[in-house]
Amino acid sequence: MGTGDLGTGNLVIAAAFAAQAIGYPPFDVSGIHVSKPTEICEIDLTALGGELRRLSWSPDSQSIHVQTVESRITPHDYIVSIDDREMSLAFGEPQWAMTYWAQKSDLSAPGVPSLKMEIAESNRRTRPAPFSGGFANGGAQTPDVKNPVDAYEAEVTLRLLGVEIGNWINGAPMAGETFGWGPVGSAALVFVDRPGRLIFMDQDKRRHVVGGVKGAWMPAWSSDGTRVAFLQKTARKKYRLMSADVTLGR
Repeated sequence: MGTGDLGTGNLVIAAAFAAQAIGYPPFDVSGIHVSKPTEICEIDLTALGGELRRLSWSPDSQSIHVQTVESRITPHDYIVSIDDREMSLAFGEPQWAMTYWAQKSDLSAPGVPSLKMEIAESNRRTRPAPFSGGFANGGAQTPDVKNPVDAYEAEVTLRLLGVEIGNWINGAPMAGETFGWGPVGSAALVFVDRPGRLIFMDQDKRRHVVGGVKGAWMPAWSSDGTRVAFLQKTARKKYRLMSADVTLGR
């Protein structure tokens, strides 16, 4: 594994996607069980180059595609094997990874197009800072002469059924960065809130918070619903790639 070549595995992958495309009934996440997350491997961006951009499951849930982008232009692709916990270079993004990412990051739930996220955008003026002789001591509001111009900030918020799924202030929103849809037809997703907790939610707004997880990022729910992966930052350029098994209640 690690070449990104569909070659002899093409028919197997196609069959797996075809089976998953049939879809699942809607999930009830109130009875979901998520095992304790374990580390698959470390991701060192100093060695890989660029910034993290994509995290995608293979259709058999045995591999994860990791993509970084250098200078916002040049992509680097890697494949992580779940069994041996090894990362290897892929020569281009595999087709299955493209298919997964398109589904994971869509604003509409796969197989349930009526379940769609709402985007709210706002721009507001912020006070220049620091201030001297401000309102607190009865003086006039005087901006620092080195920062005489008011600042503006732009905010983008994603919501599903009124629940915040992602929020960016003066940043570049990236679809799939804070959430990942569940299997086709499940009408469920996994997302991270502002503190980085890992949360599952279904179409009835039932939620399941995974205990003991903080600082999670870029959650990815496998296409067969059996696993969830996410990243945890450990240093300026280092992350842990984590994985946990997912079992639905009956």
